[in-house]
Amino acid sequence: MPRPVPAPAPWPGPGGPPRLLLLTDRSQLGLGRSLVGTVAECVEAGLRAVVVREPDLHPRARHALLAALARLPGLVVISSRLPDPAAHGVHLAAHQRPDRWATSAAGPVVGRSCHAVGEVRSAAAEGAAYVVLSPFGVSLSKPGHLPPLPRTAYAEAADAGVPVLALGGIGRDDVAAALDAGAHGVAVMGAVMRARDPAAEVAALLARLPPPASRALAAQPPGRQAPGGPPPASRPPTSHPPERQPPEPPARASCHAPSTALPARQPLR
Repeated sequence: MPRPVPAPAPWPGPGGPPRLLLLTDRSQLGLGRSLVGTVAECVEAGLRAVVVREPDLHPRARHALLAALARLPGLVVISSRLPDPAAHGVHLAAHQRPDRWATSAAGPVVGRSCHAVGEVRSAAAEGAAYVVLSPFGVSLSKPGHLPPLPRTAYAEAADAGVPVLALGGIGRDDVAAALDAGAHGVAVMGAVMRARDPAAEVAALLARLPPPASRALAAQPPGRQAPGGPPPASRPPTSHPPERQPPEPPARASCHAPSTALPARQPLR
């Protein structure tokens, strides 16, 4: 008998899968920048979802980082490859299968990295809420990793029935091409992590993207934009008192933000 096809994983925040997904790499940040502080500024600019990579961190330090980011209001925090009780979900590599996380992940298996249309179809059949399909272009973060995919791959992948985000060499000037190719939105790492003003880069990316297909305005904290919506006209400076700093990698400052209204994570079983 054929295996039943699981329903798509629910997006663990209001508004449905975002048009912009930020992937972290603190090694690319400018001198003196903390990852938590940088992401907090990006949230003020309209960011609503982040995939936390940082595979070199000690598990306790990485957990503290995820917990600090999960306290930023309105931000969906997804742990790359490894489930963590502080995160809202897990983003799997192309080679990982979701079955091993089914009973242990703190949140739903919401995302998957893909490098071919067939992998997108498999991820959709396994219930992914979104996928990133790469590389869209030449990536400065991973030079020589893989050749760019043909643009037709994104239209074919979109037919799988799961939101597809273009990843790889994406900057603000590539957003229109990604959307024209058939992508739901874009996933970005280097263009934001390396930017002199990461929040301004996030605002510029969002200005070129449509809002999510569905929006839950009532779920937003008062005065905040809906997920993936246009950036606010002005961004007040973010203050992060030293006495409220969460643990972060040595020699990097960090900040602590108010509690988020997103669902609380449960301990691993």
